[in-house]
Amino acid sequence: MILDSNQKKNLQKNEIITYHFSEDSRVFHDNQTFEYVINNDTLTFFDQIKEIDEVVIEDGKKIKKPVKNERKISSMALVANCKTAFLVKLKASDKIFINSINFTVQDKTDFDKNLGKIKIQILENKTDLPDNTNLLMEFEKNLSEFDLDFNNYQLAKMKIKFPRKLKYPKNGFFVMMEYIAPKSKYLMLRAGKEHFFWFYPNENKWKYMKEYPSFYYTLDIIK
Repeated sequence: MILDSNQKKNLQKNEIITYHFSEDSRVFHDNQTFEYVINNDTLTFFDQIKEIDEVVIEDGKKIKKPVKNERKISSMALVANCKTAFLVKLKASDKIFINSINFTVQDKTDFDKNLGKIKIQILENKTDLPDNTNLLMEFEKNLSEFDLDFNNYQLAKMKIKFPRKLKYPKNGFFVMMEYIAPKSKYLMLRAGKEHFFWFYPNENKWKYMKEYPSFYYTLDIIK
């Protein structure tokens, strides 16, 4: 049973794919409402949710900190109107779901919350290259949505929540980011030790940029 706009509706299994779920939709079961996620033709709802910030979950082992790539003591520019992508691959089972990805904004002076937006695509990983033909998710975040709390070192955590929970694919996934800002040239983020891919529109292909570091990130996940 689905509770949507205070209206209850019984769904059959074959209706899950065609039903239009809203942001306020909840699974209604045993006189309670629960959050849910849909993956292919399966609807999973969580009777208990605990968000786990920056951890690695391995089957049969203890929870370890953290789920993140290695950090460099440097920054990297998210260049305006250019597409970059990097691989997220965890030592984790495919039974976890990702709620958010978090970046560190490096410089307060370069962050104008009234200017621009970030376009994000979650792409499938098949051959360790971003696959534009297999789009898992696509959404945009205006900088005005972020109320960043900068510390004395001008660093601030920028949490980007996914529009729906992403079931972790066994081969990992690519995060494509494009900073769309007509007046600003870049957004400075804390760098990671991995490298990223740059999209060349004239050649319609991704190229591995081993001379440039990717972005440092952490993940918020649930299991």
